[in-house]
Amino acid sequence: MKTLLLDGASIKKFFKMKDAIRAVEFAFKEYGYGRTQMPSKIYLHLDKYGGDFRAMPGYIERLRACVVKWVNVHPANKRKGLPTVMAVMVLSDPSCGLPLCIMDGTYATSLRTGAAGAVAAKYLARKNSRILALVGCGIQARAQLLALREIFKIQEVRLWDKDKNACSRLKIELRQSNEIYVIISSPEECVQGADIIVTTTPSRKPFLKYAWLKQGAHINAIGADAKGKEELQPQILKKAKVVVDSWEQACHSGEINVPFRRGAISRKNIYADIGEIVTGKKKSRINQKEITVFDSTGLAIQDVAIADAIYKRALVAHKGRWMKLI
Repeated sequence: MKTLLLDGASIKKFFKMKDAIRAVEFAFKEYGYGRTQMPSKIYLHLDKYGGDFRAMPGYIERLRACVVKWVNVHPANKRKGLPTVMAVMVLSDPSCGLPLCIMDGTYATSLRTGAAGAVAAKYLARKNSRILALVGCGIQARAQLLALREIFKIQEVRLWDKDKNACSRLKIELRQSNEIYVIISSPEECVQGADIIVTTTPSRKPFLKYAWLKQGAHINAIGADAKGKEELQPQILKKAKVVVDSWEQACHSGEINVPFRRGAISRKNIYADIGEIVTGKKKSRINQKEITVFDSTGLAIQDVAIADAIYKRALVAHKGRWMKLI
């Protein structure tokens, strides 16, 4: 009847990106087979402070695991020396409600979003993708790069951010000898000729244009995670094969939220959700020329799968400390 407490430093020692990718792909499959529960995100908007909180509950039947995540997004935290995103996750036993583990969710959130992008690209991007464009070079760009390396043999990484120091920091931190890193002066130059494009900006004005994209490019649209945010011009969404993680979430807070509300696109423009792709219910990429887009809003079931995997790994590794809460 005790609860395990896990901090971020402990989790980082024994849980890596490859573990997260495995967990997230499993979660997407279970989602595609209808063996999950995932109520809509609950938002607490704090306009006075320029941020918000989100409560994300989820359940995966085969794991016998329930999780609720309490996560914030405060963009101005950069100036305060704090993470933009911070989170706590509670893993509970569905049979009795016992809180099995309370853990740091900040590192896990970064991992699971990066892992989701890697899983989507695994099914939607061309298998021979080598050139990666990172539009935005913050924490999430780092996670996307680490995850995509697990799936693809990246040869060239292009970096663009309004803050050139962010590009330099990412280049210094993650550069590998078998990869060429180039800091680019404009988003247009960054994405032209790229095989995989990752957008992780907080933009509320669409800036990425269809004319910039090469045939066969894949986009992981990560930045739009709240109402009013968008990075891609609607023409891309009209012409590309668009896959969302969840229609219910994406139409309210994902990349498609603004053009959908304005009538620029409709549900007919959405090809599938990621569960349908991973389970094979719908075909993924069918030729080398089609442009594909993954609209990632972040699903609670990703957190369930990640938290469950972390907890089980912690038990084996004897990590964390126990507290009697009941």
